[in-house]
Amino acid sequence: MADKRKITVEDGGEVVAHATVITPDGTGEARAEVSMAPGHLPVGTRQRVADAVHEAVVADHAGHLTASVPQGDAELVDGIRNHLSDAHVRAAGASSIIEGDVNPR
Repeated sequence: MADKRKITVEDGGEVVAHATVITPDGTGEARAEVSMAPGHLPVGTRQRVADAVHEAVVADHAGHLTASVPQGDAELVDGIRNHLSDAHVRAAGASSIIEGDVNPR
């Protein structure tokens, strides 16, 4: 059975970002789907989401991550990519897919 974690980032009681992180049993590979609220977001929101996703996959002992994020969100892509080695990014419809090996804490 897969371990599924819900991550939310709030500002002033409003959810400004959320992610679902899924780590299937025994494979060492995690998946994440990240969504951001539309409009202006507080400084650091994207990095907070990237850090929280990293913490979740490290806690689940995942060795590889495939993350789906809104296409064009360069700050979020960079935040997630900075937690990975041998990272690759590609477009997929309205999303960017980031894949790489998870760096330990």
